[in-house]
Parts: sequence; C-alpha cells; structure tokens
Amino acid sequence: MITLVCGSPNSGKSARAEELFSETKAEYKYYVATMQVFDEEGRKRIEKHRRAREGKGFITLEIPTKADSALSCIKDGAHSAILLECLSNLAGNEMHEAGDFDPDAFEAGFDQLTERIVNDIVTLSEAVTQLIIVANMFKEDDEMYDEETKAYVRLNNTLTQKIRHLADKVVDI
Repeated sequence: MITLVCGSPNSGKSARAEELFSETKAEYKYYVATMQVFDEEGRKRIEKHRRAREGKGFITLEIPTKADSALSCIKDGAHSAILLECLSNLAGNEMHEAGDFDPDAFEAGFDQLTERIVNDIVTLSEAVTQLIIVANMFKEDDEMYDEETKAYVRLNNTLTQKIRHLADKVVDI
C-alpha cells in the first residue's frame, strides 16, 4: 500500500506522515531519509528531524539516491513499513548524482530518470506492507526560477503526479 502525503514546503507534511507511520501495525518501521548535507543549515535541519524521531521506534536509513537500495537493510518486508522522507530531496539528489547540471543531458534523460525513480518506489512498495511518501509540490513559474530550478521543479512535480496515480491513499496538506 502506498500513501502519498503531499503539499507545499513547511505545511506540516512530515508531521502528518509520521503520525500515519506511527499508526501502522508493522513490526519494523523504517524511516528512509533522503536529505544530503551540504552546509551547516542542512546539518541543523537533519539534527532537528533526528530529534523529532527519537523514541518513536523508527529505524532510520539514510539513503539519498536509489531508494530501492533500502531493501538491503530491511529485515522482513512482510512485517515492515517504510516512510520515505522525502521524494523532493530524492528527485534533486538523483538529478545531480552525475555532477553539475547539464540541461541538454537532463532533457535527453528525463523520461528514463523519471521511470527509474518511479520503478524504485514501486519496488519498495511491493516489498513492504506500507510505504508512506512525503512530497512537495512547487508552483511551476517560469519567471521565478533559473533553468536548473525549473528542471528540478518539473522533475519533482512529474514524480509526485506519477506517485499520486499509483497511491492507494493521498493526503493533501
């Protein structure tokens, strides 16, 4: 079962997703954290999230790309649930995994990248009893963003829409 918790940044998506995750009956609850640390602000944000998860019984896996690689850490999929936090970080990490942004290469590989990320998520969902995914939706405003940010927003929103169609339940915040 896939549950998508979706909304704008800082809307309370993570808190709602954690509430839903806490309610699952799974014996093992894996929190797949996708944020990569690039600066002090990122470190502080990760620490804040770690403190918020303390005592909740979550097993944290830090997996910034290739979300399905979390399966190598899962003890028993039939008794496990995953909270993927978040699709938006995963999209950005995957987009930049090869290094600096190349608009032509990104455009040429867009469909393949999107399909691979969605397939990784489907693989995760099929291996556990429940997969809860947190995702941002961003306004696609051509005047507001530079070319790289436009590409990221497009990738993020495309992935979120594809997961929305696969999800058994969608919670819009």
